[in-house]
Amino acid sequence: MKKKAPKDFYNLTDLQDWDRASAGLEYPIRLGVFGDPVSHSLSPQMQNAALRHGGIDMQYARFRILPNELKDALKLVRELDFVGVNLTVPHKIAALELVEKVDDETKSIGAINTIAVRDGLVGRNTDGIGFVRAIRSEFAIDLHDLRVMLLGALGSGRIEIPGWPCRSYRERHPSGP
Repeated sequence: MKKKAPKDFYNLTDLQDWDRASAGLEYPIRLGVFGDPVSHSLSPQMQNAALRHGGIDMQYARFRILPNELKDALKLVRELDFVGVNLTVPHKIAALELVEKVDDETKSIGAINTIAVRDGLVGRNTDGIGFVRAIRSEFAIDLHDLRVMLLGALGSGRIEIPGWPCRSYRERHPSGP
């Protein structure tokens, strides 16, 4: 029997009846991105390629989760044995109050983009680390040598770059410029 491909995106109703929604897939979906909107996300293509390359028999999918559904969706992720989820607009700030564990740096940022399911929900913000890696990889530039203005909104606008001078500016001007 031919296995079915995952849907373009899933929603809370699918999570509530996950056995039906995920029946017939080649590999189980145990990772995903929660957002609204989310259909534009390229994360499944990138993450699924990495999973295949690593020989890991699971899939990553998009989940259109509305703001008022986030708490229920995260509860289901835990119950359904997911490994974790990534968060995008509009969930990065609200999710901070819905996880059991978060490190001090993530607390100071006030937003999370990654939740691992390990003895509860563990929230983390990896935006700053990803930003630094992308700049170094694409431009071979050390950020310590630059003067940069970082513009962003919601959760991604709150990133902190490890060791970058913008952290000290935020500490001196907590309400902004």
